Amino acid sequence: MATLSDYVKLMQYKIVALLVLSAVAGFVIANGLIAHLELKNLAIIILAIAAGGCGAELLNKVIEADIDKKMERTKNRATARGKLDKTHGMIYGVLLSAVGIVLGSLANFLTAVMIFLGVFFYIIVYTIWLKRRSRFSIVIGGLAGSFCVWAGVTSASGTITLPGFVLGLLVLFWIPGHIWSFAIKYRKDYLKAGVPMLTAVESRRIGTRVIALFNIIMAALSVYMVLFLRWYYTAIIVIPLAFSLYLSFKTIIDNTAAWTLFKFSSIYLTFVFIGVIIAALV
Repeated sequence: MATLSDYVKLMQYKIVALLVLSAVAGFVIANGLIAHLELKNLAIIILAIAAGGCGAELLNKVIEADIDKKMERTKNRATARGKLDKTHGMIYGVLLSAVGIVLGSLANFLTAVMIFLGVFFYIIVYTIWLKRRSRFSIVIGGLAGSFCVWAGVTSASGTITLPGFVLGLLVLFWIPGHIWSFAIKYRKDYLKAGVPMLTAVESRRIGTRVIALFNIIMAALSVYMVLFLRWYYTAIIVIPLAFSLYLSFKTIIDNTAAWTLFKFSSIYLTFVFIGVIIAALV
C-alpha cells in the first residue's frame, strides 16, 4: 500500500510550490501596482493552486505509470512499481483538482475557469494527447503553467490585465527551455520510453538552439515587465537573467551545461516572481 510519503512525492510539492508562487505574483501584479490587497482572495488562490496542482501532478503520475516503468529516473515511483492503486490515485487526483476549482470559484467564476483550464491542459492536452505524439508537446502543454499565473491575476482583478497576461506568457516561454534542457541529460530515458521530447529526438545542435531561442524570448518578456514595475524588479532579476542567457548560449557549445541550465532555470523564475511581488508591493 502507498504511504503518505509516496503521495507527497508523487504530488511534486516543489513544482506545486513554484506554481503557487506564480499565482501569488499574478495576484499582486493585477491592475498594476495594488494598493490594497484582498487577503481573503490571496488565501483562496494559494489554497486553490496548491490543491489543483497536487491533484494534477498525482493524475499525471498515474496516467504515465507505464512510461515511468521504462525510465531509470522514474522506475521507483509508487505508481511505476504498482505500490499505489491506480483507481485510488485517480480518485484522489480528481478530488484534489476539483477542490482547487471549487476554491477558485470562491474568488470568482473566471478564476475557477483558469484553474480548470490549467488542469485540463496539463492532463488532457499535454499528458494524454501530446506527450507521446509530438516533440513540441511541452510548448502547448506549458499553457498549464500560464493558467496558474492568470488564475492569480483574475482572483485579484476579475479579469486578465496586460501585466498579468505578459507574466503568463513569460512562464509559457520559460517552460520549454526548462524541460528540454532536462531532456538532454535524460535523452536515453525518453527514447527508451518512446516519448518524443524535442531534445531527445532531434540533434543536440538543433535542440540547444531551440532552447536558446525560447530563453531569448523569455528574457525579452522579462525585460518588458520592467514597464509595469518599480526599479526593485530590475535590480532583482538583472544578474539572474544575464546568467540564464549565458547558460543558454553555453549549452550550444557544451551540451553538459544543459543540466546546470535546467537547475538554474527554476531559480531564475523564482527571482522573477519575487521581483514582481516586491516591486508591486513596495
